[in-house]
Amino acid sequence: MPPRRLLIVSYDFPPSSIGIWRTLKLCRYMGEFGWRPAVLTVRDVRTPRWDPGPLAELPEGTPIRRTESLDQNRLAFLASKAIGSLKGKPAVGGAARPAAKSTNAALRGAMDVLRAWALVPDDRAGWYPFALAEGRRWLRSAKFDAVYTTSFPNTAHLVGARLAREFNLPLIADFRDIWVGNYYFYHPATPWHDRLQRRLERSVIETAAAVVSVTGPITADFRERYPDQPPAKFHTITNGFDPEDFEGVIPRPGTHVYTIAYAGTMYGGTSPEGFLRGVRRLLKAEPRWRAVLRLRFVGAMIEPYRAMIDRFGLADITRVDPYLAHGEALQAMADADALLLIVSPEKGSHIMLTQKVFEYAAARRPVIGLVPEGAARDFLQEIDEGPIAPPTDSAAVARILRAELTRWNREGRRVLPPNPALAKYERKSIAERLCGVFDTALLSEPPAPAPP
Repeated sequence: MPPRRLLIVSYDFPPSSIGIWRTLKLCRYMGEFGWRPAVLTVRDVRTPRWDPGPLAELPEGTPIRRTESLDQNRLAFLASKAIGSLKGKPAVGGAARPAAKSTNAALRGAMDVLRAWALVPDDRAGWYPFALAEGRRWLRSAKFDAVYTTSFPNTAHLVGARLAREFNLPLIADFRDIWVGNYYFYHPATPWHDRLQRRLERSVIETAAAVVSVTGPITADFRERYPDQPPAKFHTITNGFDPEDFEGVIPRPGTHVYTIAYAGTMYGGTSPEGFLRGVRRLLKAEPRWRAVLRLRFVGAMIEPYRAMIDRFGLADITRVDPYLAHGEALQAMADADALLLIVSPEKGSHIMLTQKVFEYAAARRPVIGLVPEGAARDFLQEIDEGPIAPPTDSAAVARILRAELTRWNREGRRVLPPNPALAKYERKSIAERLCGVFDTALLSEPPAPAPP
């Protein structure tokens, strides 16, 4: 039987490197399970992370169509390009493209108001008409067997749901984040906005032949809020890691310093304050550790959190790398003596299980988990490879660091042995499970036609 064709609707895709890995690895491995990808995405956008390298992982000949958009990131990119042209500078783009700078607090506040009042379902809503038009052109000219959408942004789900209804194709909606109730993104301005968002989400859920979530709590939330939908429609398939990404990543030998590394964007409720307070507390009580303790943050960090490092007197032992390419970030993980995971204690954060925690586990370094009850804590307890504490408990942080430093001082660097529990989180295994959902979706009733 010839491979089945899947239209993937995803705003996030290389050379941007935010939120891309689940989709990229699915594209890489799905051919082994009877599916071929085609990707509908956006043209170049302004992003703090820019890396064309991952495109090399796509199967040869993977079709990609990139569209215009009127969202803030696309418009910011075009504005930057126009300003560069006026100044006689080369066009912005490609591997040499500079990272986006952090926005100031006033601009972030203005954008929050705009998102709440005008941008529905999210601040990528300006992509919708362009993606929908290109999706229609593609589906009229080529045969596809199913449509797969992935969020954030939820705009991708609206595009895919409309296409699925118009062309009578099964829709598989993949939620990397929760939609209604998302503690970071979901702040409707009025009850009317809340009702509208809920109607839009329901339209996607009812259209979909299958709904996939990256954590059990997201799946449970959907089943609870949509009791009229078959429970079997909802699936939990986590993120994961690719062992091949670590080929050539050779950890540095143990040194005279003990490095704790954090990889990933640090914004919103994901604050380092509890951790930094714990570090300051330890060093105040036992100053001798300042000579050997080092902190490294890899990824975008908003200015208020950067300022904390200075305010707590830790600048001399802290390094912040705003952006590293994926391979360099993995090297930073492997070079560390311990890896730091922080999950916000805000209401709703129990659903969070970020991509990086799986790569942390694959790096075979102890993970210091500052996490509330929820999916992240459950995963860390499952693999059982590092201490766990609440994210704001600075006293617990100080105790953990004292114990880890004492052990390191006595025994040297810890290199964790292979963990059989991680096999099910390998990307190829996850792609196989997703393709199984696609296969099942083909047997479902087609969605109701879209209204004229």
